[in-house]
Amino acid sequence: MNVFDFHVLSEKQQLDTLEKTGVFIAERHRPFYNIKLFQLEGFYVELYYHTHFNVVVNVNCFSNTDCLDPYLQSIDLDSLIEPDHYTN
Repeated sequence: MNVFDFHVLSEKQQLDTLEKTGVFIAERHRPFYNIKLFQLEGFYVELYYHTHFNVVVNVNCFSNTDCLDPYLQSIDLDSLIEPDHYTN
């Protein structure tokens, strides 16, 4: 499946596909939305949930990794780095 195939699915089919084969990557919060990022095969999907009603109000699909920038700030890499590995 590619981003165009996913885009033409109904919202229910999109959510079912993400539940079955998508990989949750990160989440970010905005005043009225919680945005969850998933990776699905060769592209990414953002689900915009309304914070008060907890329903999906938008689905955004992309393959351009530049669109991942808002999530990079929240990723903690400290646990992946061994302190002794970088000391001489």
